[in-house]
Amino acid sequence: MNTISFMSANFVARQIDYHMSDGWMQGDDATNTWFAPLATFEERLDEMLGEVADLGFRAIDIWSAHLNYQWATPAHIAIAKKLLETHELLPVSYAGGFGETPAELEAACRLCRELEIPVLGGSMPLLQSDRETAVSILRKHGLQYGFENHPEATPEEVLAKLGEGDEDVIGVALDTGWFATQGFDALEALKQLAPRLKHFHLKDIKAPREEKTGYMFIDMGHETCALGDGITPVEACAKILPELGYRGAIAIEHEPEEYDPREDCKLSLERLKVWLKDGVDALIPENPLGVVIVGCGNISAAYAREILTYPHIKFLGAQDLDLSRSEALVKEYGGKVYPTLEDVLADQQVEVVVNLTIHHAHVEVITKCLEAGKHVHSEKPLANSYEDAKGLVDLAKEKGLRLSCAPTTWLGEAQLTAWKMVREGKIGTPRVAYAEVNWGRIESWHPNPGPFYAVGPVFDVAVYPLTLLSTWFGPAKRVVAGGGVVHPNRQTSDGTPFTIEQPEWSTAIVEFEDGVQARITSSFYTGWNTRQHGLELHGDEAMIALDRWDVFDTGVYYAPIHQRGFHEKVPLLRPAFHGIEFARGLSDLAIALREDRPHRTTGDQAAHVVEIMQAVHKSLASGTSVNLISTFNRPTPLPWAE
Repeated sequence: MNTISFMSANFVARQIDYHMSDGWMQGDDATNTWFAPLATFEERLDEMLGEVADLGFRAIDIWSAHLNYQWATPAHIAIAKKLLETHELLPVSYAGGFGETPAELEAACRLCRELEIPVLGGSMPLLQSDRETAVSILRKHGLQYGFENHPEATPEEVLAKLGEGDEDVIGVALDTGWFATQGFDALEALKQLAPRLKHFHLKDIKAPREEKTGYMFIDMGHETCALGDGITPVEACAKILPELGYRGAIAIEHEPEEYDPREDCKLSLERLKVWLKDGVDALIPENPLGVVIVGCGNISAAYAREILTYPHIKFLGAQDLDLSRSEALVKEYGGKVYPTLEDVLADQQVEVVVNLTIHHAHVEVITKCLEAGKHVHSEKPLANSYEDAKGLVDLAKEKGLRLSCAPTTWLGEAQLTAWKMVREGKIGTPRVAYAEVNWGRIESWHPNPGPFYAVGPVFDVAVYPLTLLSTWFGPAKRVVAGGGVVHPNRQTSDGTPFTIEQPEWSTAIVEFEDGVQARITSSFYTGWNTRQHGLELHGDEAMIALDRWDVFDTGVYYAPIHQRGFHEKVPLLRPAFHGIEFARGLSDLAIALREDRPHRTTGDQAAHVVEIMQAVHKSLASGTSVNLISTFNRPTPLPWAE
């Protein structure tokens, strides 16, 4: 489901006790004056963000008066970053006006980059006076700009302001309330502007009052209210978003001049969640794919939550050896509890089993599912040995069934953006890659570290960049590795000692079919505080880097090969899912089954990655290089990233 955010400009009248009789700038000036002093900034921002979080929001649009690029010092920004993390609020846009000069836009963009805000939404005079410079600055910082429609009365006027080209960074932050005030159908505007949508401000307004009140916006017919209480077709706008394919953030915007909007915003949040689900449900085909989750551990909630946003998949329920865990999952996400795996396999409605069991159970569970005629999507790794993985692939082919496997994080927006740059030759011929997989000492963050150390960091987490790199550059041909057990004696968080036997630190050199040589470091020793992280790819002409190889909205950077210092942050191909959409591969499998086409996350590739990982361990043990024998057909990118 789309991220729903709270527009902090909803508090425009707060610092004047909700009596904004002299127009917007009265509230803007008072808010800037209140928040600018560094001595009181942390206390005041903490209070405001705490109230937003208490309303149930997990994302926020930061209005410039609360953190203005014109007065924000590095100390202000550091405080804001800390408090956003404390209150677990994701900043999804920076809202306001971004000045008339390149220096002002640069300052706004630097603030966004520090806070990892992807979109500027509002007005940008520089776009009209010096488009080339404005676009260049946005691209340099990897940001997108959404033009907010006021006072423009029609979509045509908005598109005229956007101008031709530069769709990667220039688009719309559509405000439904302002279209309603201008007398234009907001739903129709949304349909017309959907291809250029960078951000969405969902706002409702009341019918104009007959008498004058002395409040500027009320008297001009722009009196905001809780979503669904006014004349704007906000419910219809929300419900159509899944059909339009918009998966970006939605800001709840409600800026009353004469009262505190918090309770209205809380009500709006509840209503919007229902409307969005209704929009997904309206797209459910006659034959949605029936799936059941087997194994209800930590990741199962993410899968279930995401499955509910896919109209082409029906979540039937869950099964776990611990009945209480499957009961808890279906209580939260629907479906029914299957007491045993045999009960799952006996249900004719179940077409795909989503295997989320622990590593050592994969072969047994997947085998039973395939033998029973069920397609399977499995979490990684497919198996703990290539022989077992190949056996599962062969069984699926023998039965005429689909076998899909994680990690599917190469389908993320950041990852597909980088891959498209590679395919288009933006870095020249790629030759060297570096991937850092430093996952910390498991006992420092997990109460039961044993299963992680039993498989080791190569099988548990290096599988992510190995899958990504093999997608980009084809099967691996040869592996050589060094490393081993560097800190064998550990203890759990409760003080219980244990000994590590599987290598918990290694570096492997992997040679891929396309000629790329990759160095991949895997560690359950080096902490997350290391400066060695992410993925870099170096070509003859330039390099690209990802802050992380797994997160869909991670930063992507580009630099010509001879450039020193600053790297240009690359705008992503489309608004990104925040974090990891774990079930994206399952979604592709479901569509592929109904369209009778190959799915992208194949068992063949998963088995090949198992052979790579096994080769790393063989090389660690023997001290020699290991040649690989398996291969696979490379997947294609998702259509929007071709």
